[in-house]
Amino acid sequence: MKKVGITRVGVGSLAKLVGIVNAIVAFALGLIGAVVGVVGVISNNNFSVFGDIFAALGIALFALIVYPLIWFAFGWLYGALIAVIWNAVLSVSGGLEIETVEVKEDKK
Repeated sequence: MKKVGITRVGVGSLAKLVGIVNAIVAFALGLIGAVVGVVGVISNNNFSVFGDIFAALGIALFALIVYPLIWFAFGWLYGALIAVIWNAVLSVSGGLEIETVEVKEDKK
């Protein structure tokens, strides 16, 4: 085992990672919300045919595009804040020590 020390975390790197994970989760939730919303609008029949189509399209676009983008933005901000705090703690504490193991690839 090899010991490696971490003394700094890339703010942009961690922010991007947390933002992307949040966007993936939001897309999955948005997919469920889009299906439920579209079914609800179509089964309600309060609008005309075109009104139903536009309402369903608006719900689907919001749930599948806008919702993940909002989650990405908040996840990015959260990841950047955590990275800044983590870097401050790592600089005071002297870093984080981890153990790594080298893995050999199997040739098939």
